[in-house]
Amino acid sequence: MVEWEKSKGSASVALAASRSEPAARRALWDLSLPSDILTVTLTVLGFFIIALVIASLFGISFTAPRPGKIPGLDANYWAPPIIAAVAYLAIQVVGRQFGRRNRPSWAVLGRRIVDDYYLLALFIFVIYVHFNIKMWIPVVNPALYDEEYFAVDQALRPVIDLFAWIRAWGARVIPATDIWYQAAFFAVFVLSYLTHSIGDRRWHYHNMIGLLLIEMVGPLSYLFAPAVGPFIFEQGPNVMATNAELTMYEVYKQVLAGGAAWVSQHGGQYFAQPLAAMPSLHVGATFVIVYYSVKARQWVSPLAVLAFAWIVIESVVARWHYLIDLPVGLLLAAGVILVTNRLCGARQLEIDRAGAASTAARRG
Repeated sequence: MVEWEKSKGSASVALAASRSEPAARRALWDLSLPSDILTVTLTVLGFFIIALVIASLFGISFTAPRPGKIPGLDANYWAPPIIAAVAYLAIQVVGRQFGRRNRPSWAVLGRRIVDDYYLLALFIFVIYVHFNIKMWIPVVNPALYDEEYFAVDQALRPVIDLFAWIRAWGARVIPATDIWYQAAFFAVFVLSYLTHSIGDRRWHYHNMIGLLLIEMVGPLSYLFAPAVGPFIFEQGPNVMATNAELTMYEVYKQVLAGGAAWVSQHGGQYFAQPLAAMPSLHVGATFVIVYYSVKARQWVSPLAVLAFAWIVIESVVARWHYLIDLPVGLLLAAGVILVTNRLCGARQLEIDRAGAASTAARRG
């Protein structure tokens, strides 16, 4: 009887301890995914299945990327996610050690790191599938609509001339002007990932899920009315971009001529070289970043806006894109933002309630 009472008492103490254990510590070991992350995970799986179906229908194989450079930028294409991952961990740990205000517990920090690296891993996987589908465009849909899109450029030539004038003025004050179409895009991606994740995180999941969605919708949209770009009609003032465009066009023609067999044999070597103009995902994805950066009132939001403006201008002047590619990219971004806000609605409501409770507690 005494032993039973002791065991009962021990069980009661254990139960009380488990109840008093911080929720964040228990959450660290809870590997179940929040509803928004679970939904986007299933969406990524669906995206991969679509890619598998396309590959099966056209007899194309996925290719393993070999070391290569970002077109129009002398940097390895794995550099942005690696920089984001390493800088993120360093900033999180250092911030936890030396931060004075709102310092999270190690349990909370651990769960954040798990979530954030999981989202980054999803992003890398999506980009891998994205570039494979982009490589397959000449096999899946060899039709090109460049002439129709260029006719729109010709009709709106004053707009292009205005962009060219702004670009020429910017070239006087911006160092290494030719690299910033690509460099600005990757810089705002890394900065958005870091600033959202180490800040109040209010719009962090929105930003990452929005980017995941647009990088999935984008390559599928390339397949409907493809184009290679206006550089086949005229070249812009960006020599680095022109050289990259011409190299990518050669890859496009080789895929067109060699088909699935060429992709299987050489695709990995040219993993970062596939070409597609319609729509502009640089513009669309950067707009997603700008939108959530401004919503979060981040200190980098003015930089993101400037980067977005430069990408819009340079995409046309350097002849990466036709004018019509830009609004279509923006429409994709707007649709993605609407879906993302709905998908993350429950998380946003929880954050708002927690903020209201914290404010009430401080006032009380």
